[in-house]
Amino acid sequence: MQPVLRRALLLALFMTSASGVGFAQSVCDQLFPFGVRAPEGGFGIGCTNQYFLRGDIGSTPGAHYLPLLYPVCANGPCAGLTGPSIFICAATSGYSCCISVSEIDSIIFGNYEGPLRLGLDQRIANDTDVRTGICYSEYVGNGSRLGNVPLIQYVGTDSSQVQVIGFLRMFVSSSRSGATPPRVEFVDQPTPVPTWSWGRTKALYR
Repeated sequence: MQPVLRRALLLALFMTSASGVGFAQSVCDQLFPFGVRAPEGGFGIGCTNQYFLRGDIGSTPGAHYLPLLYPVCANGPCAGLTGPSIFICAATSGYSCCISVSEIDSIIFGNYEGPLRLGLDQRIANDTDVRTGICYSEYVGNGSRLGNVPLIQYVGTDSSQVQVIGFLRMFVSSSRSGATPPRVEFVDQPTPVPTWSWGRTKALYR
């Protein structure tokens, strides 16, 4: 491996460890159609560290997200969809192809608060536990409100692309209500299954 590439990968792994995110190198299922940028010191895990999911503007505390343009995927319920429709579908059911650490993805510009709300509303409606505002420790549903989210960073000074540096498992505590953004909780890391299963991730359902 070239020294420069090796240093870049080691830096990504170091940042993953320092931010408290999962060590899975590739996640191939249940991916939210956005990435989140970690605050200084990384995200906390558990109920006492729930975050408002905010568009990536300003310095207001929260989990700041950026809609991502994933590669075309022929798998899962969102296959064949485009534009806001695929974003809503992936917010509801997840993107179903592999995304890897060190991957570069483009940002989708525009206001996606409406599509995000539609997707998260449907995600909660699809669950057997539809109580809003709860903690993951109280949750007894079928797993619909859980998904995998990439942790991202900008690529140098380029504000149109981001690099994936890790993953977290995320629980949707509540969707948007009026001016109040969705609230989420990071619960743990995605767990890779053996290579014979094509690198897909186990769903850590309760």
